[in-house]
Amino acid sequence: MRKLVSLSLLFIATFFSFNLLSQTVTEKGIGTVELDRSTCRDGKPADRNKQLDAIEKAKISAWEKYTSTFTSEKISTYENLSSSSPHNEFIIDYVVLSSDCSKSDRTFTVVIRANINEAKLNSALRSSSGSSQTQKNLQGQGIVVLVVPRKTTEAKSFDARVTKQSMTKNSLEADELIVADENSTSITESSTQRQSVTTGGSTSSKATQRTYEIGDINDANAQINNVLAPLGMRTFNAARLESMAQRYGYEPFLNEVLNQFSGKAGDLGANISPQKQNEIIDIIIDVGQGRLNYFLLGTVDYSVPRDDPDTGAKKSDVLVNIQLFRIDDFFGAESVASVGPEIKSAFGETDVLAQTAALKKAFVEATNSLIFKL
Repeated sequence: MRKLVSLSLLFIATFFSFNLLSQTVTEKGIGTVELDRSTCRDGKPADRNKQLDAIEKAKISAWEKYTSTFTSEKISTYENLSSSSPHNEFIIDYVVLSSDCSKSDRTFTVVIRANINEAKLNSALRSSSGSSQTQKNLQGQGIVVLVVPRKTTEAKSFDARVTKQSMTKNSLEADELIVADENSTSITESSTQRQSVTTGGSTSSKATQRTYEIGDINDANAQINNVLAPLGMRTFNAARLESMAQRYGYEPFLNEVLNQFSGKAGDLGANISPQKQNEIIDIIIDVGQGRLNYFLLGTVDYSVPRDDPDTGAKKSDVLVNIQLFRIDDFFGAESVASVGPEIKSAFGETDVLAQTAALKKAFVEATNSLIFKL
């Protein structure tokens, strides 16, 4: 029984640790202060207030670096927040990576890795921007979500093709010399042949062909739903749409779409064809009957995480490319907002945690950014 309780406590601790990490992002910050007349003791300023001032500057540095990645729409909403010191409100903790107390320069410098509660910030931003009429109109609206996470499995590049051309021009010059005197006239002829060659050419490159492994679409749907549900929107995943479409006589479409996005089908560079996209829009109109009002379509590409030299943690980069369409029964789909292509990055103690954090950041930030653009 005691062993069972211990295992249960271990599971709960692991769950909450993972949940906390998935809600945060990390950023590095640097802070430097002058020591005035204080000295260094054990690698730190003798005046503890100087150390605290340096840490505060490092936290501000990390926060400003983080907010510099915001889109213009998110910046506009962020500037309306009433918080006087958002770095203290949303940075939940930090780790000192290194510090240096220089007696000769009379300075103290500290480098930290700050953990930022992004979920709390996004919630505050949504509340701040929730008064707009457009976002009020989103309440109760149905949205079909087809955002595909992809991992690059192969990238085939091609050598540049060089075409060279030359043109040869021949010319003949003739001279005639006439010499005359009282008794005779002589004519001397000479000719010179010249040749000029002009060269040129062109270079053409073929785009890199990529193939992908499709990731966890259910997780993508869940992450996006976590953003849209508080706005009162009702999400509708592509698998559910396909199932209902078959009742209306439509053929299954999801496998073909995923094959196109993976690069296994089609000739559009691992992208959905216009014909297939229009087919899905027709299905949304027929199946939704006015209740499916938006269509979220796009990809989120990730690769193997790498070691970050600044923080010592694993870093994962994700490429986001998503469009939001408004559905109209007569006009079809109208693109009303888009995100990307742009890169989102996140850190973690392991490859899995870094990749999970980066994907979550990509889904959450991209979806929020699209809503802010409405």
